[in-house]
Amino acid sequence: MGDKNTSQDILYDAVILKEAKTKEDVITELSNHLLKKGYVNKDYCAATLDREDNYPTGLSTKPIGIAVPHSNPDNVLTEAVIVAVSENLVKFNEMGNNTSLVDVGIIFLLALKGENNHLNYLKNIINYFKQSNNVNFFYKLRPEKQIKNIFLKDVLQIQ
Repeated sequence: MGDKNTSQDILYDAVILKEAKTKEDVITELSNHLLKKGYVNKDYCAATLDREDNYPTGLSTKPIGIAVPHSNPDNVLTEAVIVAVSENLVKFNEMGNNTSLVDVGIIFLLALKGENNHLNYLKNIINYFKQSNNVNFFYKLRPEKQIKNIFLKDVLQIQ
């Protein structure tokens, strides 16, 4: 797994997913990463998968979709945000339209406390990725350290 950084007591990490083929693979791999570090409890993964089925988070940005899965704050022990670039495009259901699928290559797994804490992250992510040149640029970033640096500096604007 990739490089990490903490800012304001939140873990920021970046991961390149090489084997994931389904949204379940993505959420499980990223959740297990946080579980091993002690940032979430054992229920986080199942709760995030369940939430994703009921309230999908795929966004049809162009040319590659993004997704922002997250869970109930009760499953979060220490706040964390992981950005992942998947080498395989993975189908997520589209936010607001559960019958439409989006081919996703960039995933933000949010493990945050507080009812609406994810909304500020979602706003920054949408603002940055609404431009296709930003999506293309970000998807091609390697290695994980560079993904994390651009995520913090350009997307979240905290570094």
